[in-house]
Amino acid sequence: MQLIITDPASKWFQQKFNLTSGDGIKFYGKTIQPHNVKHGPKQGYEPESTLDEATIVIEKDGINYHVNFTDAWFFSGLVVTVDYPQGTEEPIFIFSREDNSEADVDAATGASRKYEEYWE
Repeated sequence: MQLIITDPASKWFQQKFNLTSGDGIKFYGKTIQPHNVKHGPKQGYEPESTLDEATIVIEKDGINYHVNFTDAWFFSGLVVTVDYPQGTEEPIFIFSREDNSEADVDAATGASRKYEEYWE
């Protein structure tokens, strides 16, 4: 999993949530019930400065952007770029595979490969 925050996205988060150095933003995936995964341009985010459960943390402009362990399966095996195109209402998420393959993104498969070590 890789997380890339563009300069415009970082500035948007700082302004939207009045963030200062040391604050954080948590990212999480959205699913469509009953268990369908959707890797689209709109994903979840919220202010959260606690990093106790973080599996990845990217510090940019003094802000800690992170994904917690409970949501890491959604982003497993992916490069996630968070960008804020001018004229849009909120940031967008762009997904690509870490291995640069042309295959469709499949969170269920990525989760099963990446997290087998945690299963009992």
